[in-house]
Amino acid sequence: MPLRVPAGRAGRPWLVHRLEIARGAADVLDQKRRALTRERGRLVELVAEAHAEWERAAGEAADWLDRASVLAGERRLRLARFHAGERATLQVRWRNFLGVACPETPELELPALAGAAGVGGSAALPAAAAAHRQALEAAARYGALHVAHDRVSDELAATNRRLRAIERRWIPQHEEALAALALALDEAEREDAVRTRWAIRRRGRLRP
Repeated sequence: MPLRVPAGRAGRPWLVHRLEIARGAADVLDQKRRALTRERGRLVELVAEAHAEWERAAGEAADWLDRASVLAGERRLRLARFHAGERATLQVRWRNFLGVACPETPELELPALAGAAGVGGSAALPAAAAAHRQALEAAARYGALHVAHDRVSDELAATNRRLRAIERRWIPQHEEALAALALALDEAEREDAVRTRWAIRRRGRLRP
């Protein structure tokens, strides 16, 4: 879309002001880009660690569940699930990072193990319940970090797009318009000077 620059000399301060705004915005976006890049790098490491911990905990929980199934039997597993009582609840708190809402480490409320452990049977049953609690906690932490990473990554991509638009289109467009205006004004001044000299000489020739 072509610029609608004010005519004449009024266009120069208009363009200069818009260029100052654009360069200031580019500086702010560049600082934001750097901060988001650092935060994404930090989250990449945390997500990898949390994913590994979740896989480890989930594998251990599955192993204990297999042992409990063999030693206690499916009937006692169903009883354990019935006596576990309330379901686990998850509360997520959010923090703001450069305009990005990111989940913090979630808070889990888990039912007591006493109900599940009191149904009798193998000692593998309470061990399996404890292992699944740890796996659930690891899964919640991994999920929160994954969401934070995705949101920071999305904001970083949007910031890069806005910065490129300013640096590659907005600023060059205004710089070119300013250069063209300066050239046009210089040309107009030269033409005015020529006309003035011509008028002076003509008046001199017309004097009696």
